[in-house]
Amino acid sequence: MKAISKFNFSLPLIASVVLLLGQPAYAQKAATPASLKIGYFNLNLVKISCPETAGSETLRLQAESQLKREVEQANRRLQKAQEEKRTPEELKKLTSDIQSEINAKQQALAQLVQTATAQATEKIFQTVNQVAQEKGLDLVIDGAGVYSGGQKVIDNGVDVTADIMKKISPASQLTKSEPAKAAAAAEPKAK
Repeated sequence: MKAISKFNFSLPLIASVVLLLGQPAYAQKAATPASLKIGYFNLNLVKISCPETAGSETLRLQAESQLKREVEQANRRLQKAQEEKRTPEELKKLTSDIQSEINAKQQALAQLVQTATAQATEKIFQTVNQVAQEKGLDLVIDGAGVYSGGQKVIDNGVDVTADIMKKISPASQLTKSEPAKAAAAAEPKAK
């Protein structure tokens, strides 16, 4: 205890020394203005023009429809079993079997749709990167995803929506002004 009482430092003094001497280098990085070339695009318009996205959406709708038919068919099987006066144990087993079949089909269809959606997303990602590289952009964002400072991005950034759409689907017939008009009509103004 005597060794501790020899040093009579105050807590604020120790904290000051630690602050002055003990800060890691990464904590002191000064904010410096950087010159970035920023691009933005309308993800909704790009998705509409992407054949893979349309295909995954079609696949999703078909999967939902197929699953609905499977459930209706299962309900008919169960109703028929009830009309045939099956025992409660038989009905319980049939219900359990039907639920297992439908769950397995639902999982398989969901996996199929998820794979198709991931492929569409990857295609969009690759196309955005390709356009960014061609245009010399440092950063490309989805304009709808900016909640603050968006107007500065729009005013100073490069709208690459049409370029992305042309690469994703060369058959896309939108002119350069149409994506901007559609984006303005479809989305609220960024602040």
